[in-house]
Amino acid sequence: MKIFEDLNRDGRTVIMITHDHKIASHADRVVRVKDGLLVEGFNESVT
Repeated sequence: MKIFEDLNRDGRTVIMITHDHKIASHADRVVRVKDGLLVEGFNESVT
């Protein structure tokens, strides 16, 4: 996880896909997907 944190600290965007809630807890932002649809964690209009 440290390498991802270092990359993000350097101003890089890191996108990670995981089913592990413990790993997701390290993220600044989490978007949840269920059955192919965004269900939580987004705040923009999705079309």
